[in-house]
Amino acid sequence: MGSRATGGFSGFLATLTHLFSPGKVFIGRASYHGIGLLQPVGLSVKRHLMLYAMTGSSKTTSIITMIATWRGAVFLVDPKGQVVFALAEQDWRTWHVIAPGEKNSACINFFDVIKEMMKRYGRDAAVRWSLRLAEALIITAAGAKNPYFTDVARQFLAALILHVLTKHPEQDHNLPFVRDLIINGYLVFDDFKNLISTPEEAQTLLFRAMLENDAFEIIAGGAQALISASGETAGNVRSVLQEQTKWLDMPDARAVLRHSTISLSDLKTRDDTVVALAASIFSVREGFAAFVRALTNFTAYTFEAVPERKGLCLAVLDELPSAGYNAAIEVSLAVLRSMGMVVVAISQSIELMRKTYPKSYKSFSGEADATIWAGGNHQENVEHLSQLLGRRSIVEKDPYSGRKHYRDVDVMTPDQLRRFLHPDSGNIIVTRAGDRPLKLKAPYYFKELAVWQYAADPDHREALLRRFSRLFFRPKRRSANDRTPAPIQRQERSSDAHFEMPMAVDNTVFETPNHEEMTDEEKPQTD
Repeated sequence: MGSRATGGFSGFLATLTHLFSPGKVFIGRASYHGIGLLQPVGLSVKRHLMLYAMTGSSKTTSIITMIATWRGAVFLVDPKGQVVFALAEQDWRTWHVIAPGEKNSACINFFDVIKEMMKRYGRDAAVRWSLRLAEALIITAAGAKNPYFTDVARQFLAALILHVLTKHPEQDHNLPFVRDLIINGYLVFDDFKNLISTPEEAQTLLFRAMLENDAFEIIAGGAQALISASGETAGNVRSVLQEQTKWLDMPDARAVLRHSTISLSDLKTRDDTVVALAASIFSVREGFAAFVRALTNFTAYTFEAVPERKGLCLAVLDELPSAGYNAAIEVSLAVLRSMGMVVVAISQSIELMRKTYPKSYKSFSGEADATIWAGGNHQENVEHLSQLLGRRSIVEKDPYSGRKHYRDVDVMTPDQLRRFLHPDSGNIIVTRAGDRPLKLKAPYYFKELAVWQYAADPDHREALLRRFSRLFFRPKRRSANDRTPAPIQRQERSSDAHFEMPMAVDNTVFETPNHEEMTDEEKPQTD
């Protein structure tokens, strides 16, 4: 009746009732007194899952097993690339791997997503999706005291995206071209292709073109907001705009953003598709954080916008804090399940989540169906987990008087948790909303999966029998990129043609920047 502390773990028989089956997320193996059993344990997810695991604590191996046993589409952010290496060539689904810097990387042009939504919901959908793209690229840090500069920069970027979409030819509809306009404006060349405009004049011509663009009111409004700002304020806004889009100057980013070889709507309408972003952790934390946010957000928005659905999509967001603060994920995480997406958010520690989401970091685990804890060496992790496990009452009976004494103790102290969750132990703890926590064994894909389902990893030595079995069960290996559809073909502009702006000045010609200096690899694909 609540008079005594009743904390504790779920009983052995109760744990066995959570048998893994298709439609559930595979989270581990049942254990009895620390001994791993054969029964797989799975959970039905109604909201989302949270995973806290330090490096080297079976995090990646658990993710690989989770994805391999999921019978549906998958959206994956894989900073290490280990999941792609292990599964892409052997998996039964079609893998589209966005790997900046790789020759055969899949590509995504966010302008193509906007156009798809315009076909579904009409011309005005362009405004909503342009604002969403600008929100992902220009962020205001959580708790920022003066968001004015980022707000104006975001408004101008959305207006510029719409301006390019409505007034420029097809081959210019991409973010690298938008970045060129931010830096250069409209450069003016004479008939001999000599630059005759100053940087100030080039920017003024861009602003004038946007003010005269009546396709959407937001275009002129975004330009006017920047023009109306005072000298110092306008300089700060431009600094924010240039600083937060500088990653678009990277050749690797430009190569994967100029055209599309994938459709995000396939993740919802098909159950045999995987879209994976494989970029190094340093790239994600530095230049590609905005790209990760944009790809993640546009995937979530697509699930909201597309009514057709075939099964559920598993979205695994590894190293979530590395992509920076993302307001869209913060507010939509709990409702994406109703739209057809099961999200597994992953972080190394609570400290990283607190730095990125200072106001809401507790809600990521507090509102989850379950939180998986592995590798508990981080002090804040084990202290928080110890509080979640609660306290229990120990009954002690005096041998002489027969009286009972009650003593409340922690279910597990932080020190006990640190030792129990040692990375080499294979132990994990799963705290659940409204239910007792589970003690499980981590699922190692090189032990759980059949040899034909994954590629052998040199970091995890296989048992002799498994290595011998590969001689007889070796599938035809092919690159994940071979499964990627051919890129969308676009008509290339003649090298000596000039882009004509709506207005002309004498015999001068306005050109879009940098096209004359583009290499053959950078130019749009030809028919």
